[in-house]
Parts: sequence; structure tokens; C-alpha cells
Amino acid sequence: MNIKNPRSSLENAGFCFCSAVPAAQQIAISRLLVCYPRQLNQLPWDNFLAQPAGFTPSPPFIQAYRQAVSTIDSISQSDTAIARAKGFSECVIALRRALTTTPVGWSLAVWFCWGRVPLGSIVSWLATAAFVWAGSLFVLQRVIGAGSKVDVHRSWVHWVAALDGFGWGLSTWFLVGYDPVLDAILMALLCGVTSINAQVYGTYVSAYYSQIGVQLAVSVLGLLTASNSPSALDFAAGLGVFIALTAYYSRAIAQRLMEGIRLQYANGLLAAQLRSALQKVELDAATDALTGQWNRRALDNFLKQQVELQTVAYQPFSILMLDIDFFKQINDELGHMVGDDVLRAFAHRLRADLRPGDFCARFGGEEFLVVLPQTALGVALEVAERIRKGIAQSPLLEKPRVQVTVSIGVSTMEQGQSIAELLARADAAVYHAKNTGRNQVRPSVNMPAQASGVAHQDFLM
Repeated sequence: MNIKNPRSSLENAGFCFCSAVPAAQQIAISRLLVCYPRQLNQLPWDNFLAQPAGFTPSPPFIQAYRQAVSTIDSISQSDTAIARAKGFSECVIALRRALTTTPVGWSLAVWFCWGRVPLGSIVSWLATAAFVWAGSLFVLQRVIGAGSKVDVHRSWVHWVAALDGFGWGLSTWFLVGYDPVLDAILMALLCGVTSINAQVYGTYVSAYYSQIGVQLAVSVLGLLTASNSPSALDFAAGLGVFIALTAYYSRAIAQRLMEGIRLQYANGLLAAQLRSALQKVELDAATDALTGQWNRRALDNFLKQQVELQTVAYQPFSILMLDIDFFKQINDELGHMVGDDVLRAFAHRLRADLRPGDFCARFGGEEFLVVLPQTALGVALEVAERIRKGIAQSPLLEKPRVQVTVSIGVSTMEQGQSIAELLARADAAVYHAKNTGRNQVRPSVNMPAQASGVAHQDFLM
């Protein structure tokens, strides 16, 4: 069974109220049923429909439910992989942007330390940090140039993050221990760097753990071994607690960010599918189902556009009205199925003989109408004659062998003329062609604009 609205059917079956289904999965399934109707329509929802509200889940129900969850999991995993790749690319770009502003942090640290820390220590730290910084920027530029692929460049980004943490962690080796107040300021600066990087690595949090892990290890080691600060142990403990809490809360934030990216992708895909479906609906609404040509609705709109163009730009246009000769005889002798095949083959050959920009529509029954934009009567007659010869030169069908001819009426839109009058003149020209032997082209010059219902009945064949 393949139903069109599985969500509604599940609710009718009491699925959302079944105590055997966890509440979180109820919400997830309800949401995904809306986002992924095409995939979920393939599931055996008849097992759900067979159950009344308030039921005890049967083995078929449980099996179908598990299959639904499995399908949802596979779809979700695909979206998660795409979101992860996108998040990685965004993280690489954000990291490069953050590294370009790193010298601002250095300047702040030097300003704090100036006059309190020996110049040699400041220069040593800056030189080491600048070397690491330049290498990191070079690597990131190469990664971005190669497309920032998570499976290929993941380790490179982790190395860049670790080196960034290493550069900042070295500040405790070179700058701490000379002034108690300065030591506290530098610890606050390291905490600020940690907080800022939490935003930078928000869409690829594993690299953030590399950054703060190395920064914490190098900083604590410097505080405990290289610095002479009396509060080294306190600073190390405080920095460790701050980084641990930041890492803990960053994980939850990162999960929400990745979920947002995944949903953004899913919604974009859904919107694209909706646009495609709407375009198909619009096309189906304007297309003749049998022949694949435009229908009367599309023809009416196109004729109105041509009239507007003629009024504004004085561009003439012509129409060809075509009627297959003796079509009723084909239906009577060979059957309507063969008649349908003839119409399809006729439309295909007609379309092949038209110029780019010409408009072909099925007018009704065995009648077709072609609009020739920016075409005067003389050129329209040439096009009509080419079509007439192309139809008559070879059979439309081989089995059974069916060869037809066509009568064509040609009419050109004149200033002050209505669409109804244009069609009436072309219609009169068609039946004049039929009345004088068929398989010919007739213009509507000096022909009264009348559509004879009697003539139409007389020449149905």
C-alpha cells in the first residue's frame, strides 16, 4: 500500500498516542514525515492503518515501525553528513578570518606587558607565535583553495587549531611571573581568547577541542614549571575549570548549530522540490496530455501576449490552423487508439517542421493551431506549405500504415482586429481549403470572418 499522506494515516491509527512509541521519536517522525514524504511513502503503512486507536502494538506494527525508524535514520544520517561538510567549510573560513585578527590580541598582550616584562621575553614569544601564525594561515589558504573537504583536510585543520592553542599557551612561559597583577590580566586574556574561539569553531567543535586542549596543556605546564608566579597553581586551576566549562557548553551550542545547518539544507531541498513540483503542475496545466503540445489555455495566453506586442511594438504575427483530412475515417476504420497514435505522430512531425520561437497548440480534436510571431502573411504561407508537404511526404504510422494530409488556413493579425476575429478568419480559410479539395494551404485574405458550424460538421472527415 502506498498512501499520499502517511502522517495523517498514522494519526488516524492512534500512532502518536501509542505508549510504545517514545515521545521524542513521535516528534521526530511527525517532522520527517512532512520533510520526506517521497521516501516514507514507500514504507508499509498498511500495517499502521490496520490498527485502531488505543491498540496494543502487534508484531507487524512493531516491524513496520522499526522499518520507519530505520528509514528515517538513514535519511537523517545523509543530511547530517552534508551538514557536517558544510559546517567544516564554514569553520575553515571563520578560522582564517579569526587568524587575521590575531595580531590585535598580540598587541593587547604587549601593551599590558610593556615595561613589566623583559623585552627579550616579549620578542621571543612574539617571534614564536608569529611563526606559528604565518604557517597556519598558509595551510588554511591551501585548504580553502582545495575546497575545504572534511574527509581530506580534517587533520590539517586540527593541526592549525592545535598550533593556535600552542602559540597562546606559550604566553605563560614567556610573560607570566613578573607582576601579580599582570599575571591576572594575562589569565583573563587567555580566557577571552578561549571564549572567542568557541564561536569560531562552532560548526566544527572537534577542532576547537584540539585548540583549547593544547592551549590548556601548554599554559598549565608553563604556569607550574616555567613561571615564578606565587599564584601559578590557582591560575592553572582557574584556567582549567574555565576551559572545561567552555568546552562543555560549546558542545551543546555546536549541536544546535549543526542541527540548524542540517534543517536549512533539508528545507532548501524541500523548497527546491516544491518549486519543481509547482513548475510541473503549471506545465501540466498548460500542456495537452495526448500530444504533448500546448493546450487552449496556454494558446489563449500566448495570443494575448502577441496582441500586446503588436500594439506596443507594431510587430505582426500570423496563425496557422491545421485540420487533419479524413481523420474521422481513421477513427471509424482503425479505432480510436490508432487515432490517438496518429495525433501524437502528427504533432511530433509538425513540431519538427516549425521554426524556433513558433508556438504549437492542440486546438481541439484533430485541429492544431500554430502561432508565428513577427511573421507577415507571405512568410506564414511559406511555412504552412512546408508543413503541408512534410506531413504528406511519408506515412505517420507504419503499423498499421497510416498516411494523412492536412488542410491549413493562414491568417495574419491586423490592427484593430480581435483574437476571435483572427481565429474565425483562419477557421474559414481551413474549411475553404477542405471544400476545394483538401491537402492545401489557403490564406484568409478578403475572406469573411465567420465560423460556419455547418461547414465544421460537413468536413469533420
